[in-house]
This record gives sequence, structure tokens and C-alpha cells, in this order.
Amino acid sequence: MTAPSTSSPRVVVVTGAGSGIGAATAAAFVDRGDRVVGLDLGGAAPAGVELVRCDVTDRAAVTAAIDDAAVDGRIDVLANVAGIPQLGRLATISEDVWDRTLAVDLKGPFLTMQAALPYLRAARGCVVNVASVAGRVPQPYVAAYAAAKGGLVQMSRSLAMELGPEGVRVNCVCPGGVDTPLVARVAEQYPDDLDPRLADRMHPLLAGAGFMPPAEVAAAIVYLASPQAGYVSGAVLSMDGMQG
Repeated sequence: MTAPSTSSPRVVVVTGAGSGIGAATAAAFVDRGDRVVGLDLGGAAPAGVELVRCDVTDRAAVTAAIDDAAVDGRIDVLANVAGIPQLGRLATISEDVWDRTLAVDLKGPFLTMQAALPYLRAARGCVVNVASVAGRVPQPYVAAYAAAKGGLVQMSRSLAMELGPEGVRVNCVCPGGVDTPLVARVAEQYPDDLDPRLADRMHPLLAGAGFMPPAEVAAAIVYLASPQAGYVSGAVLSMDGMQG
């Protein structure tokens, strides 16, 4: 690793940049003039984004992708957006589904943050992790997902404390329902055996608000990664349309 360049633009790495919130986030950073590298297993990168194929659950692949993403030895921002959902009763969760959910949603951010840490330290950069409202408040039928996202919230807060003295900020956003292709596919596979009295608790948005566009989450990520949020670290920003 070479010493980082002090010239602009910033170098931003976005996981899950091939679709949904990740694509919107990558595009938003491009719009503000940053140089953006997206990590994803598939999908198509937004204009101006260099897309690197990477399985975020594979340490060797993540290390190689992060090193390749560093421009002149520099990474200023890491946005961990890649994630997968899980829906169903506890009795129906297979060990494979449990392991895969935690691998993508929790291990993935851990691996990318660990790989990017030398660059972030050198740049006095920042991390923004995308968790979920399910990581903050109880929701039924998403035990594996809630475990992973709750872990990501607490890991973000812990690392904000640990890395703060080194000049690295770590923040987290917790969206509710977001209008993405992934969420649409989950909705199409909604199990018939779920209790309708509990179903409304899965997306606690304001009545009539519906699912939010990915661009709203992207805007929050861009803000938390901006110089205007230079004194914000350890924040857990809820975006679920509810108070508290």
C-alpha cells in the first residue's frame, strides 16, 4: 500500500452497488464528484461507477477487491450496503439460510471494514453501514435478518468508539421498507402461514407513506460520509417513518 494522495476527488467504495440502495448510493456519490468503485456479485453499475465483482463473504475476494479499489493508495469512504433478506417462521429457517444471512449482512461488513482499515486510517476516512429497522426494534418472522442487522448496529457503534481516536468515523443507517427489486421479490414469496396481526409490524412506516425510494437512503449515506457530518460518529439513523 502506498501513501494516499492528498488530491481530490475522494475515493468511495460501495458494496451492493449493482442494484437497489447500493446503486442509488453509488450514483449519489458520483453526482457529488467522488470517484466510486462498486463491489457486487452482479448487476449493472450506474454511470461513472467502476464495478468490481466480489463476494463480500469471501475474505480473499474482499481483500483483493479493496486493494484494487484503492486509488493511489487511498480510500476515503466505505459504504456497506450489500445485504440479503430473510422471511419466515423460526421453524422453517434452515441452517444454510441462517449462515448465508449472517455471512452477507454481518460478516461482509466486518470483512470489508477490516480490509479497508489501513486506507481509512491513512485518509482519516469514514464508514457508513446500512442496517435495518429490524436491527433496532422487534419484528416477527425475520430472526436471522434481525440478528445480523442488530449485530451490525452494535458493531458500528463499537467501532465508532474504537476508531474515533484514529480519526475514522463509523455511522449506521436503519431504513424501514425500501422500494427495491430485492424487496419486491420477497413480497412475491410472502408465506401464507404468517399471522396477519403481526405482518403490519414488519414495515412500521407512517400510514400511507409506503416504501421509500432508495435515493432517500442514499442521501442519508452521502450526508454521513460528508465533511458536514465531521462531528457525527456512532450515530444510528432511523429511517422508518416512526418517532423514537
